[in-house]
Amino acid sequence: MPIHEFECKSCGHKFELLIMNKSELDDVRCPICESPDVTKLMSAATIHMGEKPTPPPAIPRVRHHSCPSGTCSTIDLPGHKR
Repeated sequence: MPIHEFECKSCGHKFELLIMNKSELDDVRCPICESPDVTKLMSAATIHMGEKPTPPPAIPRVRHHSCPSGTCSTIDLPGHKR
């Protein structure tokens, strides 16, 4: 997503905005003092080097059972004992 970081030259407030096209850059104002005197900051990129991160554990699935007639059903929730 095109999220940009800015710093207000008037009050020093740092903030982020979602900018969808370049014409919106001309209308950026500080959300604190509403000054148009803002500077676009260079954002740091996230880079991962080395081993791949461990994937999260698998999420248990909900099992659905239905009666042969199709008019009733029960749901077995993971971790629930009857």
